[in-house]
Amino acid sequence: MDEADILDQVYESVLSGGRLEEVEGLDPTLSRHLEEIVDQTVKQKSVLAVAITLLLKKIVDPGRDIRQHQANLPGGFSGRTLDTRVVTPFLRRNGFPYMGAGSGWLTRSLEQSTPYTLDYPGGITPKSLKTAFLNVVDAIQRDGSKSEPALRYLLRLLIDRRDQDQTLKLARPINLTDLEIVHALSTHFDSGVQGSARLPVLAIHAIMSVLVEERGKYDGCSIAPLESHTSADSRSGFIGDVHILDRDGNFIEAFEIKHKVPVTEALINDCFVKYRNTSVRRFYILTTHDNGGLSSEFEDLVSQLTTLHGCQLIVNGVEPTVKYFLRIISDTQRFVDSYVSHLESDPSISYDLKMKWNIAVGLGVSP
Repeated sequence: MDEADILDQVYESVLSGGRLEEVEGLDPTLSRHLEEIVDQTVKQKSVLAVAITLLLKKIVDPGRDIRQHQANLPGGFSGRTLDTRVVTPFLRRNGFPYMGAGSGWLTRSLEQSTPYTLDYPGGITPKSLKTAFLNVVDAIQRDGSKSEPALRYLLRLLIDRRDQDQTLKLARPINLTDLEIVHALSTHFDSGVQGSARLPVLAIHAIMSVLVEERGKYDGCSIAPLESHTSADSRSGFIGDVHILDRDGNFIEAFEIKHKVPVTEALINDCFVKYRNTSVRRFYILTTHDNGGLSSEFEDLVSQLTTLHGCQLIVNGVEPTVKYFLRIISDTQRFVDSYVSHLESDPSISYDLKMKWNIAVGLGVSP
């Protein structure tokens, strides 16, 4: 595994992890120094690139003295080469601050052919940033076991700051075929980013929003607004994730949507408990799991519950369901626009999940 793979692996683990305080292995002083580096990135992107490069180098090569950041220094290595090849492209690709020139080593304050010891003479400004940067390098050189926790903490800080930035423009591709739309959705669902379980819910709500607006059998009906991702059905009074209501506010259709969760007998029975005392006419259990299609082992149970209640129970995959509905709406572009609008407005969708949508449709990597 090369340096680029290792950096991507650490990044993905941070994305799927938790909050800042859950990054273990750092003392408060080192944490504060890393925070100072991120706080100063607007003015000093070069220090961020160099710091990440040195942390990565220590992970890949624990015996290396990372203070010797140039190949001509005793036991040194070319930090600039590693930065240009791996770190700056990583920063650019993931929406973090980066040096447009291609490397943090292209600034006078960091390019001096002198080790990054605590008395390094380079003119890094402000002084608080210079102190933070050199102390981080010193701490990691003295104890290499802190290199990965420090990198994880630094990336967590960057992710949190980036996610507060609402300037990312989401792609709204046009003239996609039904298959291309479904492929883009599937790729987006499978991005592996924390919070991706919300995406299939947004997709079903988006497609049903279009269908309800086109009326037909939904004449006089409306689609209920989405609840918070963390709302429990028992508290909200809802019986699933997406709901179609008649003019009197009664459920006529409901969708229980799971991400990477297999359909089981227990899941089917749990859904029945949710809707058995309602007048809902059609209830969907949809999943992105590979067993999304109705297995023969559940056919008898589904038939029994349908007969018992009178509600048509449908078990299927999310992607096949979207694909079917795309065939019966008048303009598939309306669905694409609706899905993207959901991504823009839903507070649980992070910057990284938005970026993954752009990548899924081939527009997410900066030149």
